[in-house]
Amino acid sequence: MTLRRKIALVVYSLGMGGAEKVVSDLSFQFAKQHDVTLILFDGSRMYYPYAGELIDIHCPSKHGFLAKVFNFLDRANQLRRIFKIKRFDTIISVMEHANFPSILASRLTIAANHCNPERNFSRFDWLFARWLYPRAKKVVAVSREGMRIFQQHLNLKNLDCLYNPVNLYRIRQLAQERPAVTLDEPYIVAAGRLSPEKNFTSLLDAYAQSQARESFKLLILGEGSERATLEQHIKDKGLEQRVILPGFMRNPYPYIHKSRCLVLSSLHEGFPVILIEALGLGRPVISTDCETGPREIIVQGENGLLVPTHDVAALTDALDRVCLDDVLHAHFQENAIPSVEYLDIEKVAEQWLAL
Repeated sequence: MTLRRKIALVVYSLGMGGAEKVVSDLSFQFAKQHDVTLILFDGSRMYYPYAGELIDIHCPSKHGFLAKVFNFLDRANQLRRIFKIKRFDTIISVMEHANFPSILASRLTIAANHCNPERNFSRFDWLFARWLYPRAKKVVAVSREGMRIFQQHLNLKNLDCLYNPVNLYRIRQLAQERPAVTLDEPYIVAAGRLSPEKNFTSLLDAYAQSQARESFKLLILGEGSERATLEQHIKDKGLEQRVILPGFMRNPYPYIHKSRCLVLSSLHEGFPVILIEALGLGRPVISTDCETGPREIIVQGENGLLVPTHDVAALTDALDRVCLDDVLHAHFQENAIPSVEYLDIEKVAEQWLAL
């Protein structure tokens, strides 16, 4: 019999993002056997569902140094009060917005980092990390390379690595739903915020040079600040009839499931959930080999292809190989699902509770 625990999940919001998706999935998995409380700093951005009780402490981000300091202390004080009342057995915070005040509020905090800190940490982030991360019960990196980076910078004694999980059963259910946008020919899919770090301009350049463009359209799911720039780039490349930008899709899985392959063109990632999801749906994947994440998911030549970042020619070649070589595609497809079964949420959730 499993001992019922009181679990807190602390995150800035449930807005769009891979880390937020992981929190959503963990809440449902933990709630099967435990009492879950989700604590948000900004409850106005609710893209993902959740299980359990929700507490919104209404502390969204502020601008200006003094405002940020007072906001940080307010978050920590409110968390300390909630932790004292609720007496949680397990506290898991996700991303630095939540990690730093949660550790200050309780040394029981298990603090999860979901980025490449060398790319994403500011000077203040590193200062706070040096001060607070040694006080946490555990600091969790979501990739082995991310763990190495933290160890190199901070020499932590409480550091561990847990890969991002995926609810494989759920995404396979969602993949059977009817898509809102129907494509009349085969296509390649990409998904993510339309922002510079996702590097969709390089994907468009590679696609424009590929032979695959003749037989496969390119569908880019997501919304963001670079929409106008990408639309202009599509026009400049003469790809208006070949590239589709339908916006953010709450359920992207039917599109991924029916695609030829999924492409990730990012400049940096933590441990990209979208790659695991695509493989879990039996889709071959192509990804840039950024410093953390993809190389720990993709086995080169077995379930997909890794290409160097900023190498448009290599990405073009990868698109043509995966899309046009039926034997290679079938090999990747056969290996896709078995390669990510160990990341199923039922297995990873238990690892979180064992920390």
